[in-house]
Amino acid sequence: MSGWLKRHPLSSLIAYATTVLAALIVLQGSGLLHGSAAHWVDVVAGILQVILTAYARQHVTPVAAPKDSYGRRLVPSTYAGDHR
Repeated sequence: MSGWLKRHPLSSLIAYATTVLAALIVLQGSGLLHGSAAHWVDVVAGILQVILTAYARQHVTPVAAPKDSYGRRLVPSTYAGDHR
């Protein structure tokens, strides 16, 4: 399992975060939580979304500075041939 986790860090994080977020939403929607507990569930769900978004942005190739899997910068091709 740890090999799969190392090869797919983003999908692993998404799966774990989705499970936790779903549990928080079920707790909140069921009416079991009131007052400050419900507020803390909102805060934790929001923080979880921010962390997940930040992690995803770090591991997805950005458009502004694309890189290959080795970290080398991708540059436009200088090929001047026929572009059909």
